[in-house]
Amino acid sequence: MIRFRSATITLITINVIVYLFVMIMGIFRGPQGISYRDLITVYGGVSRFALSNGLIYTPLTALFLHGNLMHILFNMWALFQLGHVVEGVYGTRWYLFFYFATGISGSLSAAAFSNAITIGSSSAIFGLVGILFTLGLKNDTPVALRSITGYSLLPIILINLFLGFSIPGISNAAHIGGLVVGAIIGWFAKPAYARFARSRRVYTKVKEKSPEETSRDILVKYIPLLNALKDDRSEERTVRVAQLRSELSSLRDQEIASKVLWELYRRDLISQEEFERLRKFL
Repeated sequence: MIRFRSATITLITINVIVYLFVMIMGIFRGPQGISYRDLITVYGGVSRFALSNGLIYTPLTALFLHGNLMHILFNMWALFQLGHVVEGVYGTRWYLFFYFATGISGSLSAAAFSNAITIGSSSAIFGLVGILFTLGLKNDTPVALRSITGYSLLPIILINLFLGFSIPGISNAAHIGGLVVGAIIGWFAKPAYARFARSRRVYTKVKEKSPEETSRDILVKYIPLLNALKDDRSEERTVRVAQLRSELSSLRDQEIASKVLWELYRRDLISQEEFERLRKFL
């Protein structure tokens, strides 16, 4: 049985649980009347003082702490929008590696350029923005991803950097650190569709793929494409759906093809009308 999970939803869930836990702990007082919420921020947030005193875990733990409701709401909304795209393009394992690599890099950048305590997942989120920005500058990036990558993200980057310099309490050093590392990753990392195309050229002459392997390849290929064309009824989407129908029809196992189709429908990437129409061809 093929099972699919979303690392993005898992990350959001962990962040929300941690935020609620910290808010509840704010009710209680520790030594010298200091609230446990403040103690968690001091010992969990990243700062030059924390690192110099041996709290080397703080670049990681700071990614799961947020200062207030607006802080976590904005970050989780951005993570939901960007995370699904990056996860679909690169795969779950690489996505998680990129998320923590850029987030920790941003935390270290904040500690290097500021004495203040820094918390929040925005350094990792800026890392995802950096990845998608340079991904869109590559020649082999599919047309369907152009509208959510490359120069289309430039206004978002500039506006957020401007707000970071204008509003006190925002760590632009963390944002820029995550953004730069993400941009480097996005330029050199191979998206899943590029790895899929390369492996297909290598193995078609040696070994024919099983229906299970082909179904996974179809999902890796079409999840980011259809997500970019969501709520779009353009000719581009019509062509992609027709290509999807052709590839599903080529599967020799109707049950596996139905599972792939259901997964795309469950993720709200195809409409009910498209689902019913495609199912007739299986």
